[in-house]
Parts: sequence; structure tokens; C-alpha cells
Amino acid sequence: MKRVLFVDGEPNILDGLRRSLRPQRKAWEMVFVEGGEAALRELEKAPFDVIVTDMRMPGMDGAALLSRVKETHPRTARFVLSGHTELDAAMRAVPVAHQFLSKPCELDVLRDVVARACELETLLNDELVTRLVGEIDSLPSVPETYAAVTKALADPDVDLRAVAAIIERDPGMSLKILHLVNSSFFGLPCDVTSIERAVSYLGTNVVRDLVLTMEVFRPPPGADRSLEEFTVQLQRRSALTASIARRMFEQKHLADQAFLAGMLHDVGSLILATRLPEQFAENARVAAEQGRPLHEVEQERYGATHGEVGAYLLALWGLPYPLLEASAYHHRPSRLSQEGFGILTAVHVAGALVEAKAGSPASSQPDQDGVDLEYIASLGLDDRLEEWEALADEQLSCAKPED
Repeated sequence: MKRVLFVDGEPNILDGLRRSLRPQRKAWEMVFVEGGEAALRELEKAPFDVIVTDMRMPGMDGAALLSRVKETHPRTARFVLSGHTELDAAMRAVPVAHQFLSKPCELDVLRDVVARACELETLLNDELVTRLVGEIDSLPSVPETYAAVTKALADPDVDLRAVAAIIERDPGMSLKILHLVNSSFFGLPCDVTSIERAVSYLGTNVVRDLVLTMEVFRPPPGADRSLEEFTVQLQRRSALTASIARRMFEQKHLADQAFLAGMLHDVGSLILATRLPEQFAENARVAAEQGRPLHEVEQERYGATHGEVGAYLLALWGLPYPLLEASAYHHRPSRLSQEGFGILTAVHVAGALVEAKAGSPASSQPDQDGVDLEYIASLGLDDRLEEWEALADEQLSCAKPED
């Protein structure tokens, strides 16, 4: 049974949660505590799978609490409730919270988010996934430039020039950022020639996400030509997926998150190709000979796929849960309990359309089964497929070969 810890500074809110979530007792073991210190004492007694905390509390606030939890219990899913008027305070929680929930939070939304986190934790802790990751000699750590930018953005008073200065320490990174910003994926009205202008145009959070994706796709030192070509083509396909997924949302924060999810959804393939190159090449050969998606061959060989491996890495990096879901389930989205259109749906559809229309990296067999029509129908989204396909055609037609 999953253990969930709810933390708030007001006893009446905790009482309301306790009453409202009473039906979940068969699925979750729930503990409700007042304040950060009480939460830490509960964590000392036994670990929790999920912690949900209010941001504004007397003494230790939500950001400080989650910072401690990240240090002592890094595998605990960390959610923070924050109101729109608490933006400055909430920025402090950016490096330590897996996901933000708007306050007041609808009970159904809260229940769904916690349930999905529990499902994902079960998947990532599965013995087969752990064994596959254990075969890898080392997993990449959080990229240095991304960590520095994230730390800077935790300061609500950070100056754009300070963020730009961090990126400019790496000339290669700066060049890649400017190349992508000026590509058709963003469609800006004029060429951007400085990192500071890129930050100003796109916003600090988008640039931070671009820094992460650029570093993720940087070929390892000494990589042979075939691996470099695979990395470049995988990055292009991921960028196409990301740009299509981003255009499926009108709200900017969801569009930005969909873009990053699309860029990172196939990061597991990159890990396996660079860390287990011989096994990856053999799996690709078998997939090509048998005319099957690569992820099916991985599932048969390991009992897990590159999707779960990518999600495992993103979890270690503490990235938001919608990104983990997009990685873990993008081939089989119906495995995740959800209602309505979300980040996973966008990445699944966009990835399948890119695969069908633009192909896959040179050293890999096509890795999609097409759009899961039963899944789309179960969400009541059949009528949007034609719209999404037209959007993909438009994006692919305007994408330049070097984008």
C-alpha cells in the first residue's frame, strides 16, 4: 500500500482533506500533519511514497521542507500547493518540487495527481527496470549548466543578464541555443543574435529547458561517427515532436512543458545507445530484420524499454512528473490512468505522427506503432485527430533540414 503524507499549516484544512480523502483508505495509507517539523518527524519513522505540502506555512515553509525531503528521501514524489499570489515564494521550490498544484486545488485533481505518482513510482521501482538500469555502468548526472541556471532562477529577483552569463560560459551551448531559437520551431519575428535576447524573447524557464535538452543531446567524448549521427537525428526527431506537442496547447505554461516533454521523451534511447552500445545495436538489428518497433524488442529482451529507463533518469534529476510520464508511457499511454487531454497524450500523438511522416534515426528501426486509436477514443478525442495531423503536416513542411 502506498504511503502519502499531507502537510499544511492550518488544522481545519487538514481535517477537510482527511474527510474528503476517506474513500482512498483502501489504496493509500495517509498521514496528515501540521507543519514542516511534524512532517520531518513522520519521515524519520518510515518513508513515504508521496508528500503533498502547502507552500505558505509558519516556520518552515513548503520549499524548505521539500528541500530537506529531497536530501533525506530522494525517491519520495514531492508536490507543493501554491497560490498565484505566492509566485516569489514558489520560485524557491522550483529545484525541489516534482510538480506544482494551484491552490485551491480541486479534490479530483489532487486525487488524480497522487494516484498517477503512485503508479509511476511502482513502474520505476519495478525489478526489471532496476535490473536494466543496473546494467548501465553510469547514469549521467544533472548537467552542470542546467543546474546553475535552475539555481539562479530560484531567486525571484534574478536578472536576465545573470542567466545569460551562465549560458555564455559554454560557447558551444550558446551556439546551439541560438541555432534552435532561430529555427522554425519557434517562429520568432526576427533573428536573435544574443543569449540575453533569447532569454528575453522566450522567458527564463523556456531557455532553462533548452539548456537541459542541449546538454542531454551532447555526444559523449570520443563518440564514433555513427553515434554522433544517431544523436543528431534523434535530437531532430525529438525537436519535431516537441514543436508539434507545444502547438497543441493554448496555455503557455502547458505549451512550454509539452515542448520539454517532447524533447526528452526518447532520452532513454540515448542512454542505452551511449552506455550499452553493443546491446542497443543488436536490438536495433533484430528490430530491423523483423520489421518491429525497437521498444518491443527491448521489452522481450529486458522486460522493460528505453521509455522506463528515460523516466528513471528524469526521476533522479527531480524533473516534473508529467515529463516522467511522457517518457515512461509514450509508446503505451493507455497504461496510465488519466482523464482528458494532457502532456502524455500530446507527446504520444506528436511522436507517432513524426515517426509516420519523417522517419526515425538512421541506426534505429521505427519505434512507434502509430497513434493508439483506442486510447484516443477512450479520452473522447477522436474529433481532434484530423486537426493534429494537419498541424503536424504544417510543422514538418516549414521545418528546415538543419532545425
